[in-house]
Amino acid sequence: MGRYSIKMRASNEKQGIRSHISGAEKIVTEQELEAYCIRLLNRALKHSKGKPDFINLKIEEVKEEELLYLPALPVTTVETDNEKDGKMVVASYLSQLKIPHIEEILEIWKQSYHMRGAILLDCDTLQRLEPDRERGIRVTYIDMMTEDDERNQACSGKNHFNEALVLATKVVHHPNILAELCISDDPDYVTGYIASKQFGYVRITHLKPMGSPEGGRVFLFRGNELEKEDCIRYMQEQRVLVKMDEVMNHE
Repeated sequence: MGRYSIKMRASNEKQGIRSHISGAEKIVTEQELEAYCIRLLNRALKHSKGKPDFINLKIEEVKEEELLYLPALPVTTVETDNEKDGKMVVASYLSQLKIPHIEEILEIWKQSYHMRGAILLDCDTLQRLEPDRERGIRVTYIDMMTEDDERNQACSGKNHFNEALVLATKVVHHPNILAELCISDDPDYVTGYIASKQFGYVRITHLKPMGSPEGGRVFLFRGNELEKEDCIRYMQEQRVLVKMDEVMNHE
């Protein structure tokens, strides 16, 4: 069965200043291709951040032998009342992983706000490892699937939980990633998460104030130079489908 990767990016680029509006991607069958292109286009045009003046759709063939199938991480939800409590929960999970420099890591996390991608951070030396600090590390070529290969039919709207779980599952399955930290940059969505292979995907219900546009990702890495290069290649090139059958929708 032939598959295609679709990537959508929407932004405002007037006066030479690029402002990100929306981005999404899918890995779909040839039969689904037209329908999902339309859905992603509608999503770009109806985003809460406004109407873009630039929309890009990129379509690439994906061969079956290129795909890696991964089970979705187990999901836990921790209820918190405010940003301070949420950050304390993150710190406690980092402590479980025996990661040093927790306070420094939480401060460095703020450097990812408004970046196009994620910070790749050596958790022992606190050195930032991404080749381009403005772009960061972009996790691409990902999608969800069920046993019957049924996709999320609400693709025209954003499902924060499904999309984040798929991304986190890919990220923490690399052997040199200890954890991922994430806050959405959506002003209307205050839930964030910490994810790792050890304890799965932990949703934290308040990690920023409502209405805040600040958000970003940090990947906590431990390894040598060759492992770093392999990690970056994996994040940006490995085609991944995440099996979601055992996961309840938390949206």
